Amino acid sequence: MITTIEAVLTAIVYLLGGAFILFIYEAYTHTHQKNLLILAIGMFVLIFGSNFDMLAGLLLSGYITESTARILALLIEIPGILIMLYSVIKS
Repeated sequence: MITTIEAVLTAIVYLLGGAFILFIYEAYTHTHQKNLLILAIGMFVLIFGSNFDMLAGLLLSGYITESTARILALLIEIPGILIMLYSVIKS
C-alpha cells in the first residue's frame, strides 16, 4: 500500500530528475557532445527505475506484487547506471 506522502515524494523525484535531464539535454544541444546525450538517456532510465516500485504500486497494484516491483526497479536501474558509466568512459 502506497501512502500519500510516498506518492508525493515520487512525483517530486520525477519532476526534479526530469529537470536535471532537461539541463543535460540543453547542454547537449549547445555542444553536440554525444556523451551528454548518452548521459541524459542513462539518467532518464535511472530515475525511472529508481521509483518504479512506487509507480507500480500506484498504477499496477492489482497486477504486480511488491517484491516483483522492487526487482524490476533494480533491473531497470542497473542499465541506467551502465549507460551513464559508458557515457563517462566514452568521453
